[in-house]
Amino acid sequence: MTRPNASFALLLVCFFLSGLAGLIYQTAWTREFAFVFGTSNLAVATVLSAYMAGLAAGAGIAAQVAHRIQRPLLSYGVLELGVGLAALAVPFAIHGSQALYVALLGGQSDLGGEGGLFTALFYLVCSFLILMVPTAMMGATLPLLVRHSVHSDEEISGRIGLLYSINTAGAVVGTVTAAFWLLPELGLRQTIWVAAAVNGLVFLAAWGLARTTGGRFPPAPESTQATTDRLPHTLWILPLIFGSGLVSFTYEVLWVRLLEHLLGGSVYAFSTMLASFLMGIALGAAVAARIGNTRSRASLGFAVAQLGIAALSLGAFLAVDSIPALTNALHQQGYSKLLIDWTASTLTLFPAATLIGATFPFAVRILARDQLEAGAASARVYAINTLGSVVGAIGAGFFVIPALGYAGTLAACVAINLVLALATTWAFAPRSARALQIVASAGLIVLLVLPPANPWKILRYSSLSKITNESDDLEYLGVGRAATVLLLEGPAHWFLRTNGNPEGRISPPGVRHNTANVARWLGALPSLARPEAESLLVVGFGGGVALETVPSLIDTIDVIELEPQVVEANRRVSDRRWRDPLQDPRLRLHLDDARNVLTLTDRRFDAIVSQPSHPWSAGASQLYTQEFFELVQDHLSEDGVFVQWIGLAFVDELLFRTLLATLASVYENVQVYNPAGNYGVLFLASDAPIEISKSAPRALAAARKDFNHVGVYHAEDMFVSLLLDQSGVRALAQGAPINRDDHNIMQIRSPKILDQPLKGGIHALTAPHDPLEQMDLDEIDVYYLLHRLTLTRAQRLLQRIEDPLDQQVGRAIVQKNAGKVEKARQLLEEVLESRPRHAQARAQKLLLSAYRLGQGTEPADVIPLPLEAQEQLLVAGWRANANQDYGALERLDDRLAAFPRQHALSNAADSLRVEWRIASGDPERGREAVAISDHAVWNFRRLEGALLRARACLAAGDPLAAADSLAYLSRAFRKNKSIGQGFAKRAGRLLEQLPNDPKINRLRSLVERKLRALSQ
Repeated sequence: MTRPNASFALLLVCFFLSGLAGLIYQTAWTREFAFVFGTSNLAVATVLSAYMAGLAAGAGIAAQVAHRIQRPLLSYGVLELGVGLAALAVPFAIHGSQALYVALLGGQSDLGGEGGLFTALFYLVCSFLILMVPTAMMGATLPLLVRHSVHSDEEISGRIGLLYSINTAGAVVGTVTAAFWLLPELGLRQTIWVAAAVNGLVFLAAWGLARTTGGRFPPAPESTQATTDRLPHTLWILPLIFGSGLVSFTYEVLWVRLLEHLLGGSVYAFSTMLASFLMGIALGAAVAARIGNTRSRASLGFAVAQLGIAALSLGAFLAVDSIPALTNALHQQGYSKLLIDWTASTLTLFPAATLIGATFPFAVRILARDQLEAGAASARVYAINTLGSVVGAIGAGFFVIPALGYAGTLAACVAINLVLALATTWAFAPRSARALQIVASAGLIVLLVLPPANPWKILRYSSLSKITNESDDLEYLGVGRAATVLLLEGPAHWFLRTNGNPEGRISPPGVRHNTANVARWLGALPSLARPEAESLLVVGFGGGVALETVPSLIDTIDVIELEPQVVEANRRVSDRRWRDPLQDPRLRLHLDDARNVLTLTDRRFDAIVSQPSHPWSAGASQLYTQEFFELVQDHLSEDGVFVQWIGLAFVDELLFRTLLATLASVYENVQVYNPAGNYGVLFLASDAPIEISKSAPRALAAARKDFNHVGVYHAEDMFVSLLLDQSGVRALAQGAPINRDDHNIMQIRSPKILDQPLKGGIHALTAPHDPLEQMDLDEIDVYYLLHRLTLTRAQRLLQRIEDPLDQQVGRAIVQKNAGKVEKARQLLEEVLESRPRHAQARAQKLLLSAYRLGQGTEPADVIPLPLEAQEQLLVAGWRANANQDYGALERLDDRLAAFPRQHALSNAADSLRVEWRIASGDPERGREAVAISDHAVWNFRRLEGALLRARACLAAGDPLAAADSLAYLSRAFRKNKSIGQGFAKRAGRLLEQLPNDPKINRLRSLVERKLRALSQ
């Protein structure tokens, strides 16, 4: 019984749509399960395994019953309808599994222990049970269509291969459509509805086609079911196709893990890689369907395919280190990221995938003796091959790659391919296949003698910076279940990366030139807002920098970290870093997913800090949603505070406003801080009022030294970093969308804006809502703020000073900070003529005349007499320093140390205290000088501070720290060349004093390049 070609063509369209819907489901389900797994890698491996396990089960069942079904086409349509209906229930089942998880383990009074593996196994079982029904129906469709379509021995290979190929091509379109259109535009739930609608459409088409073409077949003879049992030698193809499926999906998981370093961990990157893999399978199946039309040709083809998979996979692995240079070149030429990602995926995944796709029609043709066996044979091969894929995906993600690493896993896979080729030629191929046996045997010997090495360029590569950091030394490489963790040692710091993305910079004791960075503020901000807080929860260990600065006011610190390898990387430098958080007796570590841990406990905290990784990755994106913020809210004490980090390199205006809107939808009060102008912000949220002007002084009074470590000396330091208060947050958030689990805008949009991030544009965006515009100037030290604010904010603050002379002094401070010294001097002289005892004007005029006073100029030529006691002290110190009378300076030290930190002359007093210690030649005094400079008000935003610290580090016998301070100084040259010229010469002289050391020389060359550029 033959069927018109038009009918078969329509059938192919239906099966194409089946594949399309199936991969839409898989992409959406991966996102759904990422919320409970907490990581994209485990979610991908689990959903892929459960998905394929269902396909295998469905195909296995179909193998037993397909020959009895009289209306296979109509049955196929009914199965498609069943797939759609079952898929609609999957999200509810996932929520049900979470409810079961909570019912079994929830209600704990404290945080759980190391439950990461248990959680993964629990949800692994749940995912298999949940996805089994829809995917089993998917798996049963191919045998039914084979029974309907294959009616002669000549059609076995061609039609089965074509059906398989078309279905896989639909899967390619499905994964791309879901990732690049449906999920961004519609969200998870509606995407699943679209796929279900496609299933419904296929049902209608199949039902109509069955009515118009007949499609009724008599049951096949009962003996058909056992026909393959009469050919025991052909049954050997089943364990071989099992092994082929196992190794093929081990390759896929390996390549996804590797290419994540290159492409990033976004949903687009995963979909591009999967689409490349499936596209190769579709093409390979289509080609093999045409050439494997006899059992002998199929046997030879299967063996050749295994050899080819081994060779192409090994070749791609050996060549993968050249791909970063290629992708960078494409990026520089302006090609889109999608094209670049597709190129990288195609070069690595596609070639071997074509041969992987060819193995299926070859195996079916080997097993099936005639057309009567075609349906059962295709079902058996499909089931066994898919079962192998399940084992490969689970084993690779959970066990093999973490145990063997990348090179070891690749070598094991190549060896299995070669063994499969040998076994195939021994079982099926004619004697002419001896050449293949020799090649496979030789390949095993070569692999044993010359095993592949890790692709270090890929592992060191960062998709954000587009560099490989080949000059940094490898400190640690850990391949975990959730991430690949790399710790690189640079000339002055260690750099931690997960899956190629930067996570933190760890500093040794002497190298801490910028204390007011965002990471350090993370640990301190909760106590500045709530000095009475005793318990702190930190989500994400990272480089441990936030934990280094948790104030002594906090009694207990709980940390949740998903990937144990992150903690192990930190342990590698425990005894060499400035402060080791793992040795903090207050700290308790919990290795698990944050949402799972919080879901299972009733414990509340006074403060919770969340520092998730990059928002496009599945494991981190679920920590930026409204649902997570609500979960955190449920675990805060009555007046508890929540601190959320985001890097400004990962958001644009819309995403920043989206985060504001999402937080404001959950918490009554939200503020935004941008410490020291870094490209990162902190959101401070609470249901209770946040009055930082009252809480910060209390915190400083209780533990001043702790907060000095993050550059906070006075409440005014908080206002310097405060970008938005509650009213500003509400105004800027108005009209912005909410980030939800179902429609995660952060995950979808953030990877698209990496070339045009917000970064410095944050100040222009927040300027109309500057909280300084609303502050009572009588309650803050305006002059202190003017010294520390950016030029734009300082000029806005100036406009609020009512007294004309006070405003003119403020203008002088701003002019001086901008390098316009003579203009500042003129403004100050005018003020002193009208108000000779203006304390701030006198102090600023003295600072501008410090050199002249040190050389002997009379104070009366600078400011009106008489001098105040502190003014006299500074003049005496400057003269002693100019005369190199360091003994006199030492005798003045106690009085110089008594200067209030907010005093306009405190920087000058600190400088003099540092000078005599440097001159002493005593390394211990040098270390004291470094400590004084580290806690000076300038916090190294002033060039004088950086240069002075470099000299102090040299005196302390720490040339690496000195070189690092000079490197900071050189970065400041380009921002203010008018100031930098004078300091460049002094920096050059200090460079000459540095010893010849590889690390120091790297920093030296950096500074020298900047100095040369400055002189041109």
